[in-house]
Amino acid sequence: MKAVIYTRVSTQEQSTLRQVNDLKKVEGFEVVKVFSEKISGFSKKMEERKQLQAMLKYVAESDAEAIMVSELSRVGRNTHETLTLLKQLEEQRIKLYIHNLNITLNAGDPKDDIFSKLIVTIVSDLARLESEQLSSRIKSGIQERKRQGFHTGRLVGTVESREKFLAKHKDIQKYLKQGMSYSEIKRLCRCGMSTISKVKEYVSSVD
Repeated sequence: MKAVIYTRVSTQEQSTLRQVNDLKKVEGFEVVKVFSEKISGFSKKMEERKQLQAMLKYVAESDAEAIMVSELSRVGRNTHETLTLLKQLEEQRIKLYIHNLNITLNAGDPKDDIFSKLIVTIVSDLARLESEQLSSRIKSGIQERKRQGFHTGRLVGTVESREKFLAKHKDIQKYLKQGMSYSEIKRLCRCGMSTISKVKEYVSSVD
C-alpha cells in the first residue's frame, strides 16, 4: 500500500528522524514521500502548518492510499481538529495509520472504524485535558506562592549553575538518552520544552 509519512516535532532542536525510521519499519506500507516540520502543534492551527497542508494536498492529488504518523498528537492539537481531519480523509478514502496505537483508520471495516474513532476521541481528549491541567497547576502554584509572599523565580542577577540545574533534571537526561521525543518527555516529566532544550544543551556541552 502506497503511503506518505508525516512527522512533526515542536522545536528546532528536535529531530524527526526517529519517527521516520520507526514508521518505515512498519510492514504493509510502501513509503513514497516524507513530510516533516518543526512547529508547535498546540500553538499553530492545522491551516498554519505548511508541511501538513502540503502533505494533504499531495495525498489528494496522488495515488497514495495512506498517511502514517507516530502518534495522534502529530496531526491534531485538539479533538475537534482531529475529528475534522479524519472526516476529510474518510471522504477521500485515505487511510490513517497511527503507530503508537497500532491502528489504521478508514481501513474498510465499519465496525473497526467505529471502535478506532472512539479510541481516537478518548486519546485526543486526554491529551487536551492533560495539557490544560498542567497549565492550570503551574498557574495555581505561582499564584499561591505570590499569595504567601514568596518570590516565584530566581532572584534578579543570580544564575543557577549548570551542575545544579542538571541535578534537578536527571529524569529528562535519562529520557533524552533513550531517544524519546520532546513531547513524550514533556508528558512524562511535566516540564516545558525550553527546560528539555536547556538540559540537552548542557549535556551536549559536557560531552
